[in-house]
Amino acid sequence: MDWILLALFSSALFGLVNAVEKRVIDHHLPNLGVYYASIAISLAIPASIVFLSTGGVPEGVTDYSLVMAAMSGGSWGVGLAMVFWGFKLEEASRATAIFHVFPVFVAIIAVIWLGEELVPGQWTAIIVIVAGAFLVSYRRRPEGASSRFSQAFPILIAASLITACSHVFAKSALDDGLTVWMTYSIRTGSMAVAFAALAKPQGFIQMIPVLRSWRTVGLIVAGDFIMAPIASISLNWATSLGAISLVAALAATRPFFVFMVSSLFSTQRIRLLNEPLERETISLKLAALAMIVGGIAALSLL
Repeated sequence: MDWILLALFSSALFGLVNAVEKRVIDHHLPNLGVYYASIAISLAIPASIVFLSTGGVPEGVTDYSLVMAAMSGGSWGVGLAMVFWGFKLEEASRATAIFHVFPVFVAIIAVIWLGEELVPGQWTAIIVIVAGAFLVSYRRRPEGASSRFSQAFPILIAASLITACSHVFAKSALDDGLTVWMTYSIRTGSMAVAFAALAKPQGFIQMIPVLRSWRTVGLIVAGDFIMAPIASISLNWATSLGAISLVAALAATRPFFVFMVSSLFSTQRIRLLNEPLERETISLKLAALAMIVGGIAALSLL
């Protein structure tokens, strides 16, 4: 059951990373282009170290596995970029919950592409998960006169679908014989290229004055240079050991960890984030998260 522990550890650590990213994006950087530039650097360094330390691409590796690993990284990079865009428009716990419906898309892709079959109970679980995503994104206007869906909702749903494809691509590469470390290296390198393209040259130029703040540098290093690579390697390892649908389901427990961390960071003593802590808001979030994770659990067990 090592893959379960690895997947849950990855989910918890990524939850902490998401909360740190929300703080950095909202309070320390002038725009998302600068953050994309920092992400590109934080991905390129470990990818290069792992690639060189393992001796490069091993003999006997097929072109298919290399393409799948590269596509996994590229699609994951685009998906994450859209998540960060969603973070600019939505609270961290809400945005993360909406994004983490991606196991639903993993299941659907498996049916269409891999020929897997879902029992009626699993389709019911899919409906419950999607309903939870709508609930967590639904809110009242400040004046309480009417309601609306968050403008971040379609962005985050698209990011979820793209990320689901990334999970399937990675599993295909690992099943075809590519090692965990090489999959991580190629996948991370492709993500770095994707974020560098999104950042554009001005993103790297605008990042230079930002680095004068030791608090900003400290948060970026802790979140993106230390915790994120560890979480990513753990997820790759779990993917190599377990079924992708089950690993993806465990990865989707991240909203719980984001909710706990973001709520802690929003307390009067810490105040790193500004998540509302009113009883009604917390109750709504917990109900929505329970629907999402409960549906995912059912999807995995049925």
